[in-house]
Amino acid sequence: MNSNTFFAHDTDEQIIQTKRLQDLQTWISHLSYVTNECDWLAKIASNKIHDRVLRDELLEKIEVNSALLNEFYNYKSSIQSFQECDDLDCDLFYINQHDAYHNKYVKHIDAYRQVKNKVYLKLLD
Repeated sequence: MNSNTFFAHDTDEQIIQTKRLQDLQTWISHLSYVTNECDWLAKIASNKIHDRVLRDELLEKIEVNSALLNEFYNYKSSIQSFQECDDLDCDLFYINQHDAYHNKYVKHIDAYRQVKNKVYLKLLD
């Protein structure tokens, strides 16, 4: 993990770029874990709860999660080539783009947690 220390000689763009990459690395790490966890939960749904519908819902989440991970890896490779912007419109484009990825991440995690809760509630029945 990169250090969170910034220096007076760092430009605003360098600091923002570092923060974007830190956000993205955190999201990718979480999504990678979700893939594994979702696989385990699908096996629990199938083998312990005997609920094929729930298992299939979890398998679908794995596919969606993998697609989102690929999208984030592509974004990561593009984010490293961002150039300094000369105007506010350019800066806002990249800020809005990052926010859109953040919103996708949050929406996906919320949807995944709802399915995950179904597994826990069935285990508790």
